Amino acid sequence: MDETRYADGVTDIVIVGPTARIRFHMLQPNADPKGPPQAQRAFTVVMPVEAVAQLSESLPKLVQQLLDSGRLKKRAAPAKTN
Repeated sequence: MDETRYADGVTDIVIVGPTARIRFHMLQPNADPKGPPQAQRAFTVVMPVEAVAQLSESLPKLVQQLLDSGRLKKRAAPAKTN
């Protein structure tokens, strides 16, 4: 079973016992054309927490590769408000 799924982002990550549930969402048009897109549940990936730890170790390398290639730009730090 080789199926590709698309998501716009991660909704949340929940740890349940020895597994992590990573919920993804897709953005859908708002009923109000001037309103922001609405997040709609797409799918959930369930994996051992050890696999999530391995994934988290590889993400900084991926981010650096994307920055180096110009496919990702660093965001400016948000201004602090007091």
